[in-house]
Amino acid sequence: MVWSWEGAIPDDARKSVSMDGVRLATLVPVAATFEPAPCGVAGGCAYALSRFAYVRADGGEMVLESPLARARIALHDWRATAIVHLLAGPQRVEDIRARMPSVSEEATRALVALFLAARMASEATAVGRCAADESVALRSWEFHDLLFHARSRGGRHGHPVGGTYRFLGDLDPPPALAPIAATRPVELWRPDLRRLEAADPPFACVQEARRSIRVYDERPLTARQLGEFLYRVGRVADYWEDELPTPRGSVRIASAARPYPTGGGSYELDLYVSVNRCDGLDAGLYRYDAERHSLQSLAAAPEDFDGLLSDASLATRIPRAQLQVLIVIAARFQRVTWKYGSIAYSLILKDVGVLYQTMYLVATAMRLAPCAVGCGNADLFARATGVDYYAETSVGEFLLGSKETEG
Repeated sequence: MVWSWEGAIPDDARKSVSMDGVRLATLVPVAATFEPAPCGVAGGCAYALSRFAYVRADGGEMVLESPLARARIALHDWRATAIVHLLAGPQRVEDIRARMPSVSEEATRALVALFLAARMASEATAVGRCAADESVALRSWEFHDLLFHARSRGGRHGHPVGGTYRFLGDLDPPPALAPIAATRPVELWRPDLRRLEAADPPFACVQEARRSIRVYDERPLTARQLGEFLYRVGRVADYWEDELPTPRGSVRIASAARPYPTGGGSYELDLYVSVNRCDGLDAGLYRYDAERHSLQSLAAAPEDFDGLLSDASLATRIPRAQLQVLIVIAARFQRVTWKYGSIAYSLILKDVGVLYQTMYLVATAMRLAPCAVGCGNADLFARATGVDYYAETSVGEFLLGSKETEG
């Protein structure tokens, strides 16, 4: 039996295409708002796969998904997957039949209709692109951006969202603080917060004066200034353990709060400091120990250390030789992914934004020169620090230097 579309379907319905008793593909709605797109297949008309559609393995079978769709298509048979491959370029039913004679014309039409109904494909334009992708709004989206947006928000997937404690019972809760290597630390200056409260400029002045500054004073940042900055931005300000109720039972979780807020109190972000020029501190790559307020020296290869600074120079157009301190923000992913489903990486990026703002405000209050960096090389960072790319790696960069003397 070959499937054919007959009007709208219930939200929980599935529609399959079969041939000679073998299921080829099944459309599975993943959102209550799913409605099929028009799916009449006209003779002589060419169709093309959306540039947002992708095939991946899931649960032992291949699936076709798209951030444009509120449904997925399970590809049960290699012939259905082969037709998806052909639709990467414009194809008429007769073209597909010529290249896939093992699939009947009726089944071929039904498969194309299934892809149209799920918004995985549409009629091809004169230049061979999927017509549905050509709206002005969609043309401005890159594939990975739209997929990340749709997958980390509700509405277009059927996965649990939020604090599901997804690995409770499988993995131990990740520690609040990463282990520190047993090397001799570089102790940092600890400022007196009460004095800062009295001496800092008013918050309204700090907020209005906040700017990205890419020109530095001839005299570099000092180790004392760097110590104060890191203390005000990233130190462990409090530590506690809580017994928390979860959908899977209670669990004891440790938290180590910093001076900025994070999603669910995860505090997954750690700071790595690349020192190029800093009075009182040797050049090199360090890991900031937020609990002890000290720096741990890392044995980065010279070419990797230079690569981190060169990338920041290229991204900000600040000459490499003039850079003073680059702070790399790294995320210990499991601190967030252990608890949160669907939204974990989006939470991490929001936390990076909060930390950026905190860095800007502190640097402005200290009359330093701050500048967030728009991009970085996570592979290079992992190689330079020796961390596991999938356990902890870079998600943001921030430059800090001395501000030119006014007047």
